[in-house]
Amino acid sequence: MHPFRLLEPESLPEAIETLGRLDGESRLVAGGTALVAMIRLGLVKPDRLVSLHRVPGLNRIRVDGGSLELGAMATHADIERSRTVRDGWPLLAEAVHRVATPAIRTSGTIGGNLAYAEAASDPAPALLCLNAEARVLGPGGERAVPLARFFRGFYEAALEPGEIVTAVRVPPPPAGARGGYVKFTSRSAEDKPLVGVAALVVLDGAGRCVEARIGLGGSAPTPVRADRAERALRGEALTDAAARAAAEAAAGEADPLSDLMGSADYRREMIRVWARRLLIALRDGTALRDGTR
Repeated sequence: MHPFRLLEPESLPEAIETLGRLDGESRLVAGGTALVAMIRLGLVKPDRLVSLHRVPGLNRIRVDGGSLELGAMATHADIERSRTVRDGWPLLAEAVHRVATPAIRTSGTIGGNLAYAEAASDPAPALLCLNAEARVLGPGGERAVPLARFFRGFYEAALEPGEIVTAVRVPPPPAGARGGYVKFTSRSAEDKPLVGVAALVVLDGAGRCVEARIGLGGSAPTPVRADRAERALRGEALTDAAARAAAEAAAGEADPLSDLMGSADYRREMIRVWARRLLIALRDGTALRDGTR
């Protein structure tokens, strides 16, 4: 591996100062599940790794003013096991449960996952459906970035030099919301999703969609909301035909890449399949299992 220094600041101001030093390249490390692999492959060659493990309070999970607040160092396993999350934000609990393996979920953090800006993230589509925002701190102070604007491009997050994701804030789901997340992989269920689909719907007594939100992973250079598909559902009865039309709209607005896991056309077809299946499962209140090719 490329040699580097490991620095362990004990406060956020110290971490920001350390990250902003001009003598060489600095990289933040949280769980390290992505960064260490990139260093081993020679894709990045930092001179310093700035660990956040000694900064107090970054791993807490709490409800503040009705919203869920996840410290950036909260691991996927922490979130999955949290009774607060499972009871109040079950869509998020379901999505983090799908992340890779138990070992990765125990190490990987929610802040690191979002800052890495992986297009095929499991938590990101669910957090997009939940209208989450990232809390960011840097030399210019603190700011909140809605997750819909946080992903700028392929592996590019809306972080300025020296900025650190400190927390993720998640508003409560609408009353009566039904949510779910499904991932489709081309090999093992522990792989990154070829496509991931999260959905949240609110149905009235007649079965019409009062609210509809659909988040997609692996379908564009960044995780995205399927806006046209959502508009096609709102105010409509969630029939099989409506679910099929919304899935078609989601596939049409996707902009997937082709790689060794699957072509762009294949990804679009899987969006059609899994978005439709998920919407129907939410309507009927049935469980939907993930798929592998």
